[in-house]
This record gives sequence, C-alpha cells and structure tokens, in this order.
Amino acid sequence: MDDIRWDGVASLYDAYVTATFDLPFFLAEAKAASGPVLELMAGTGRVSLPLVEAGVALTCVDASAEMLSRLREKLARRQMQAQVVQADVRTLDLGQSFDLAILPFNSFSELAEPADQERALAAIHRHLRPGATFICTLHNPSVRRRSADGQPRLVGRYPLDDGTLLLWSAARCVADGGLVEGVQVYEEYDSEGMLRRQRMLDMRFALIERADFERRAAAAGFRVTELYGDYDRSPFLPETSPYIIWTLRR
Repeated sequence: MDDIRWDGVASLYDAYVTATFDLPFFLAEAKAASGPVLELMAGTGRVSLPLVEAGVALTCVDASAEMLSRLREKLARRQMQAQVVQADVRTLDLGQSFDLAILPFNSFSELAEPADQERALAAIHRHLRPGATFICTLHNPSVRRRSADGQPRLVGRYPLDDGTLLLWSAARCVADGGLVEGVQVYEEYDSEGMLRRQRMLDMRFALIERADFERRAAAAGFRVTELYGDYDRSPFLPETSPYIIWTLRR
C-alpha cells in the first residue's frame, strides 16, 4: 500500500491540527485503565501530551520519524516522560502488554487495504492483556462520502511564526465508495502575503463499513462492548453520526 507521507508536512502539522473535542473522552478512558496505555499512530502528540500530563503511563507509536521527533521535543520541553517508538502498527512487536490501546482521529482508515487492517488488528490484539480494551475511531462512511466530491476546498487559514498557512483539500470517492483519494496543498505565505513555499500531500484512506470492521475485529479475537457515534458517547446512528467509535475487548 502507499502510506501517507506525513514526514513531508510534519513541521506544519501542529499549525492546523488543533482539535480538542475528543480529549475529554480519551482522558476519561485512559484514567480508568488499571495499567499502561498504548497510543497508536500518535503523530506529534495532540492526544499524547494531555494524557501524560494527567499521569497516564503512556507508550506512543507512529511510523513517521519526523512526527515523533516533534513529539519528543515537546515532551522534553515540558519535562514530561513517555515511551516513544517508531513502528508500523501492522508489524508491531514491542515485547510489552497493555491494559488499554487507543487509535484516535480516524487514523486507522489510513490502512486502506483490508489485509493491512487485519494485520494491524492482530498485532494490537497481541499487545493487550486478557480483558484489556482497544478503542478505535473511524469515519462514518455514510457521512464522510458526502464531502468527498472532488471539489477543492479551503480547509482553513492558520498562523505561523513568520507568516500564514493556507490549507486546501480535494478528495473523491473511488472503488465504489470504499476509498477516498485526494490531495492536500499547503501554501506558506510570509508576513507580507507573498507565497514562500508550497507543499503537496497525497491522501488515500478507507471508508470502513461497520459490518466489515466488526468482522475483521472478531477474526483478530476482539468482541464489541460499546459503539458510539460521537465523543459524547451518544449511540451510533448509521445515517447521521459523524464517527464510529469502537470499544473492543480482548
């Protein structure tokens, strides 16, 4: 599969990814865990830092060296400690077991091929103690398809230390609506409004149907304990919920 090349935009990631809406949910789940917590596809630490600050014994895993470099810098600057590991979730082998694993921000969808999803679920299962929990967040395909129409959109305008970032995105459904392919364009402007640099990031992710994910999770040894449609723990409604938030038990 072609992985999304986050290394190329890691220096900009924190400027435009500032969401906090899911933090109370993950803080509550992590604090309720009786032992160490594994965060997968952790990126630059948007979720990691609040968890560590709350006293969670956290291991952070991501495949991107540049994203993790920024996470390590933030931890050092704040004099906070977490285990940070560069690894692919599909081939994860940490030699440790955990009481909770989380995979925030719909990032599991970046495993676009079913075989890769199956490998990842099996690897995560191996890293959990009996009775432990895995929380996996996904787009609701019915809702996400509505904005994957191929039209370019301005995602937002974000301040940089020495200028402004404009982020554009265009994405469309392919493979009978099972995949989304597109591009994100990053335009960096100086303080006088002159374009200084432009970067492009190819995007490809799966829209994973509820039945398909549940079948693959069961094959890996998980059973579903909760299914939410949003981070307020509201029930999943197939046509309107923005997310499918899975709570799985090993």
